[in-house]
Amino acid sequence: MSSDPELTTAHVSTLNFCILLILLLTTLQTRHEVGLRDPHQCLALLQNGTWSPVAPDGSQRWEPRGCRMVEHTTDSLCTCLNGRKVVFVGDSTIRQLFWNAGKKVTRGHSETRMKRILQSDNKHADISFRTDCAQLEFIWDPWLNSTALYGILKAFDPLPPSPREGTITEMKVNELSPVLVVLGAPGFWAARYGGDDYLNLFKRAINGIVPYLSPDLDSNISSIMTTTRNSGGVTNKIFLTPVGIPNYESLSLNRSKSITPGRVEAMNNHLAQVFPGNSTYIPWVFNKFPVRPGKHFDTDGLHASEDVASLRLDIIFNAFCNTAASARSRSFRGTCCVAAPENDVFVAACMLLGLAAGFTFGARRALEVSGDAAGVRFGLAFGNILIALVWCWYADGASFLGKAERHYQQSAFARACVIWLMVSALSSVQNTQQPDGSSSSKRVPPGYRGPGYMSRIQSNEMKGLMQGFILLYHYHYASQALWVYKIIRLFIAGYLYISGYAHTQYFLTTNDFSVQRLIEILFRINLLSVSLSYMMGTTYTSYYFAPVATFWYLVSYMMLFIFKSRNRDMRWLLFKVLLTTKLTEWFILTPGVLETASKIMYALFFISIDPEEMRFRLGLDRYIPFVGIVVAALVHRASVRRARTVLQLGCGKTTLSLRFTRLLTAICIGGVLTFLYVTQTYLPDKKTYNHMHPLISWIPILGYVVLRNSTRRLRDRFLSIPHYLGSISLETYVLQYHIWLCGDATAKLTVGYAEGR
Repeated sequence: MSSDPELTTAHVSTLNFCILLILLLTTLQTRHEVGLRDPHQCLALLQNGTWSPVAPDGSQRWEPRGCRMVEHTTDSLCTCLNGRKVVFVGDSTIRQLFWNAGKKVTRGHSETRMKRILQSDNKHADISFRTDCAQLEFIWDPWLNSTALYGILKAFDPLPPSPREGTITEMKVNELSPVLVVLGAPGFWAARYGGDDYLNLFKRAINGIVPYLSPDLDSNISSIMTTTRNSGGVTNKIFLTPVGIPNYESLSLNRSKSITPGRVEAMNNHLAQVFPGNSTYIPWVFNKFPVRPGKHFDTDGLHASEDVASLRLDIIFNAFCNTAASARSRSFRGTCCVAAPENDVFVAACMLLGLAAGFTFGARRALEVSGDAAGVRFGLAFGNILIALVWCWYADGASFLGKAERHYQQSAFARACVIWLMVSALSSVQNTQQPDGSSSSKRVPPGYRGPGYMSRIQSNEMKGLMQGFILLYHYHYASQALWVYKIIRLFIAGYLYISGYAHTQYFLTTNDFSVQRLIEILFRINLLSVSLSYMMGTTYTSYYFAPVATFWYLVSYMMLFIFKSRNRDMRWLLFKVLLTTKLTEWFILTPGVLETASKIMYALFFISIDPEEMRFRLGLDRYIPFVGIVVAALVHRASVRRARTVLQLGCGKTTLSLRFTRLLTAICIGGVLTFLYVTQTYLPDKKTYNHMHPLISWIPILGYVVLRNSTRRLRDRFLSIPHYLGSISLETYVLQYHIWLCGDATAKLTVGYAEGR
């Protein structure tokens, strides 16, 4: 009885449910034990990190350990600051942060005004100017003891204004508490001018501001999330920068005598005593950047370079703005200083999963007794889909698992690809099935034996082999290498070629254009991508292969359905292909057409579609599906007329047949090698290659399929592991966005909490 497919499926579903439950409990325990120190990963942002490996373009990024910071745009900062007041208080190092803040939030006339202020000669004056996004103020107070500072601290309110107060106008800004205050610890001035009493002066300044500081970020992240949802604002915050570590070798003689490593360390030690290690007041990471003097410092050795100053400000904005940004959008990619957002769809999916599990377990006995498995099969399938959705949110949407940036390392990527090839080759087995591309034999014409050109087993093998490389390509961020990108583009075109070929073979063989069949295919292609767009708060086009496959299936369906009686006439079929090619090209490339279609889709199904993304994806492969359609029509015509399989190379016994096989094999090898040489050598950038790709992608694809069937031995064996992966390639492609990668496939998941906390 255990061999019954329904019972086997039931056992698999039970195993999936148990694995998910164990993973949830295990990670919750890990989060309880480890995450208590940094439940929202604020400390990971403010206290630790490392520089990324050097990218192919020579750039590097600072990456907190255990979470992802983002580079906030002007628009996102405007949303975060909401026209409120931002105050910087301190010496010239804090003024440097002030200027960088001005650059990040100014645009248009505000930027011009900021440049005029920069030209002022009075370096020790207070500065204030209004931008479209915020009121920026700098208070020159290197000792942190001015009347202006204490006035700001006394009026500071950690809570945002109530929504009842209405829109924040320019007149009301000065009446409200600052939304963000950045204070500079008075270390350099205490060391430079305080003499032997420098530490007491420093302690006095710090002790004066401690009573006014707001609660730690970690203590009220959840309340910030709730406040943001209800009021649209963010909780106000004060940050205190540590005493900076200068480039001592570049300091002037007078400064080097007073600003010494011992004095800087003593003042920072006092800060560490006042503010414990789990405090989020101080971004200690400012002093942990592994820096190079010539690159990360100004010539005076005291001020950081513009890049480092901008990075410091990005860290402050991530600590301040990420929580509200995450509350507004579940698709926000930053994971530092955020809590898991609310997700009603996830809660509903968990409840339905419990019902499905209970129904399945309760109905198993009825299945064994009565054999009526329809309801149980539905429950199992429904449960497995819910498990996939729950796991996607658990892995990527919530904050249970860590997220890490991807970096392209060619050696690691090459090793992974070689391993995949070796594993695939070792899984080679004998093909005992007859090549038959159709799923039904009821309407097969007399004498038809199925297409010999590309069997279902071969097509699944090709899809699985390509899918393995695509998964590695995304995981290793190999899109940074142009030569890899060109090859992966061929794999995507190969998918669409196989899809066009297979669907056309089915239509021509069975003449089945029923609505039921249409709905089944569209449901299979779109179920996961549409469900995940609701679950994860993403757009439908985030999982772009599903909408692309849907589009080309509908194109082939409509083309072959219209005047379907003429499909037997090759001339009529070629005419329909040419006409449809021009119509689809117009539909894809004409501005406004896809935009209108996306609005209609949203009105009907509440599905968000990015027209520009779809235009790019569809345009890249706008011809290869029609190549698959034409080849399928030719193969079908030859199979029916000759009543035998097509293109069985290596089976002929005559001299002419052997010569034809060798000639065709040589042409295909030459075509593939020439294609690779020309594209890798003479198409130097993505834009140029993307322009040529639609016109030439068919050359290596057709060549590979012929070579795959060039001998009897190759045709009679297949790779079982890629074949299995190819049978679920669409599901694998969609799910990789959240259980293999994360952040809409822009980062990768890490198990548990990252080291270095």
